[in-house]
Amino acid sequence: MQLAARQQPGQPAPAPAAPPVKPAGGPAGTGRQLAPGGLRILVLEGQNVHNSLTNKSAISPVVQVLDAVDQPVQGATVTFEVPPAGPGGSFGGAPIATVKTDYTGQATAALTINSTPGSFAIKVTASFAGQSGEALIRQANDAKVLEAMVPAPPKPWYKSWKWWAVIGAGAGGGIATSMILLNRNKTSTITIAPGTVVIGGPR
Repeated sequence: MQLAARQQPGQPAPAPAAPPVKPAGGPAGTGRQLAPGGLRILVLEGQNVHNSLTNKSAISPVVQVLDAVDQPVQGATVTFEVPPAGPGGSFGGAPIATVKTDYTGQATAALTINSTPGSFAIKVTASFAGQSGEALIRQANDAKVLEAMVPAPPKPWYKSWKWWAVIGAGAGGGIATSMILLNRNKTSTITIAPGTVVIGGPR
């Protein structure tokens, strides 16, 4: 029989043994441990698209779920949800679709649009190991487009010919004004015609 060692007078009591630490991790069988923080949903396809009501073509949403250190999360539960009424559509005849992310952290659901024109938003939620995240994917059902498409971004101002025309007109006006001011004290003849400026000598 083993006896516990007696505490000698004047010696501090020994610290109690620490309880065993239960390792944190994802659901059983995943073997995945997430860094502290929520999930981030990155929209890969379907954002700001115009679906075609003419031929019922749509661009289905595709997302990627990332953890707090931007690593793909495999096996996360992703839910896509469209409005139950008004512009929108369905996923296999239902307003909600629930799928799992693959090894790249990506998930998608096939969207079928309805016949109502207008803008709508697809709500996306993701959850895994007690963490979650949300995102909105904005789309529109449009009767003016023949195929579902992403609208082209507007051109920068410096690539528009209209801006250069305004700048050119302003520059031309500035040159003409400068020449008039320089020759104000002289009896010069200034003739301005479309596209040309003719300055005559003193009379």
